[in-house]
Amino acid sequence: MQDLDDVTEEQAIIDAIADECAAFLERDFDRWASHWLHHEDTRRMGTLSGGQVNYRHGWNLEAAMMARIMCEHPEPNFAAHALVRRENMSVRVSGNMAWASFDQHAPLTDDVFVVGGLSHQVRIFEKHEGRWKIVFAGHGDTRNEYVTFPSIRVDQTAVIQWMNDAAKTGLSDHPVLLLSGGHLRARTRKDDVILRKALADVADLTPMDIRLSVAAQDVTRTAIPLIFEGRESDRLHIVWVASSDGMILVTFDDQPTRDQRLATARNVFGLSNAQFRLAAIIVAGHDLPQAADHMGISVNTARTHLQRMFDKTHVHSQTALVRVLLSAAAPAV
Repeated sequence: MQDLDDVTEEQAIIDAIADECAAFLERDFDRWASHWLHHEDTRRMGTLSGGQVNYRHGWNLEAAMMARIMCEHPEPNFAAHALVRRENMSVRVSGNMAWASFDQHAPLTDDVFVVGGLSHQVRIFEKHEGRWKIVFAGHGDTRNEYVTFPSIRVDQTAVIQWMNDAAKTGLSDHPVLLLSGGHLRARTRKDDVILRKALADVADLTPMDIRLSVAAQDVTRTAIPLIFEGRESDRLHIVWVASSDGMILVTFDDQPTRDQRLATARNVFGLSNAQFRLAAIIVAGHDLPQAADHMGISVNTARTHLQRMFDKTHVHSQTALVRVLLSAAAPAV
């Protein structure tokens, strides 16, 4: 059974975390500073949304940075703290040292002080004169809330853990994917097997796999394109399964990733301007006659461009072509 004193100390730490955050959002520098140990060994380290590292060593640097940004954005936000939610709180106390880890969620707002979406947080405390003081703050901010295309967070068994509004709307009539009993499913058994294998492959990646993938500029292992035909036999639907910020994400209508992969494929396979344009139209979900109409060329000319892409990529179908193009990795340098 947990000692009553430990429970009291844990609650004091939880309260300190909440009040330090509230003081930050309210631009109350003195109150915010009262929760930190003013020492040269104080640290802040983490990653911001998009991957930039945030690191400061020593209280003087931390205090100077915080004073500056509060001066640049002085309007206090007294309502934001009520919108911040903390989950999976874990607190450990040992003598005059303690640490806490938790997941923090907040909505997107116009206030740049509010970290929208999910952020993984760590705090290390020392007790001084009866009060717990922060000596280390760590955070890993994710990008979930910042994407506008449909994005769904799942575990490796396809249990849905979160989705943005675009995904909620898009899943309601998606030709390939559906929501079933809290799980993400494909509409056909064949496609569901493909989806589940991709989830398992991404879940099996280690941090070293991801690090090496980034270093080699080969992101194909961490973002897998799944090509489904759906209800309409002539139209292809692209679903991405990706490892992102320590999570498994399933996305669709993801134009930024699609465009990035096509640009890589253009260089890898030496596509001409006309071939690249045709590929982009097909990848966007149009059939060959529609693509020809978009390009202002005959279907026969479009078919010739398509055949030349088949020759360059060594495939014999549009589905295989799209899969190869979207799986292209940057050449080694």
